[in-house]
Amino acid sequence: MNADTLHQAIAAARDGRRDDARVLLMRTLEVDPRNERAWLWLSGVVDDPNDVKICLENVLALNPSNVRARQGLEWLHARIGLPLPPSPLLERGGNTEREIDAGAFALTRLRAYRATLADVAVMPAPARQNVQAAPAPARQSVSSVPAPGRAAVQSGARAPNRAAATSAARLASIETDDNTIPCPYCGAPTVEAQRRCTQCNESLLVRVAPSEERSPMVSALVWLWRGGAMATVLIALVFPALGLLLYQENPARGFLIGILIPAALLILMALIGLSAAQQLAQRSVWGLYLATGLTVAGLIGALALVGRPDIMPVMLERLIGATTLPPEWTTRLLSGARIVAISAIVAHIAALALTIAGYHHIVGRLERFRHIVKPSDHVTHYNNGVALKNRGMWYAAALEWEWAVKKAPYDVTCLRALGLAYARLKQFDKARTMLDRAMQTAPHQPGLADDRALVERLASQKER
Repeated sequence: MNADTLHQAIAAARDGRRDDARVLLMRTLEVDPRNERAWLWLSGVVDDPNDVKICLENVLALNPSNVRARQGLEWLHARIGLPLPPSPLLERGGNTEREIDAGAFALTRLRAYRATLADVAVMPAPARQNVQAAPAPARQSVSSVPAPGRAAVQSGARAPNRAAATSAARLASIETDDNTIPCPYCGAPTVEAQRRCTQCNESLLVRVAPSEERSPMVSALVWLWRGGAMATVLIALVFPALGLLLYQENPARGFLIGILIPAALLILMALIGLSAAQQLAQRSVWGLYLATGLTVAGLIGALALVGRPDIMPVMLERLIGATTLPPEWTTRLLSGARIVAISAIVAHIAALALTIAGYHHIVGRLERFRHIVKPSDHVTHYNNGVALKNRGMWYAAALEWEWAVKKAPYDVTCLRALGLAYARLKQFDKARTMLDRAMQTAPHQPGLADDRALVERLASQKER
């Protein structure tokens, strides 16, 4: 039965259920206080460095050659200054186990430790998730000394008594039900249909990155732009051909260079259109805006040409320096200009329709932001929190930093970040707790005392 309890405790520790693992391990040690494996796992689920030290010393008392326990104590000595036990000496006959005082196990002290849980309540975190717990203290590479009477931040921790539960309910951040979503900026409860938080007035929508695969709408838009560019090149070739015809009509005047100006402008427009098509193929946002602007400008020009087709002959006469064109040419130019203008209107309307339909496939859709914490190592959680903080999402950043503290309860950087996040969210009691723990771990680290004083000033301003 005791072996089953130990297996359940190890499974709970590996799932990140530190409180459950601690209860089961202590139950195992009450029955078998010489269980070396239980003491080693217990050292990985307690948060007070002195409790960790007791567990590791008991492991070495039972097995002086346990390398992991020795490494854990050496780390505690190097980081926190807890004294090292003397190096183990093997007794005669090769027996590595020595008698120890049962009182040194300090089960009473560790049992009292459970009564202080939930003194610091945490924000709503994801339901129990698969988080790997470090069974050996050698893996606790970053640590700090918690404040007296304070427990480490534990997501989902349940208060063991009514008083602690009342304290947790008073200090806990805004709780939400299944129909509400916390605002990532301030934590205020919001509903799915909300587009802006009523408390902090921040937008609750974020732009979601589009799919990596090009949508049919975007592909059609790209080919339409490419086709339009090629059609523009063909129209541009009409003007040099017209110049040759005019030269054949009157060779004495020579070739009219001015007629090449519209051709050059049209070829330049075609090149810009091909560039826009290329940017659209790469789903560039600025390429989409460029294409939209060119489409609107082209549509306006085509509508103007349909309304005033006589502009074309007048423009040509000014370019070639002739007073009038042959009447038959004018009729053909008017008919051609009208056909080109109508075709351009149809093409530009189609381009606008495809642009509107494919907009979200290039820019991305606006969706309701919902932050989900994915269990990882404490460094990843800390960096995720920094990224969210840089976007002003302090509540979501605090969720990440809570998990960072859960994974590395003795890391000063994580404790400091979480404390400042709590202060930003006006949860000053929890901010004091985190910063006090950080200051106890690294009392001489610059900035911690200033942060603690800042919290007091902010708290006093709120009370006013």
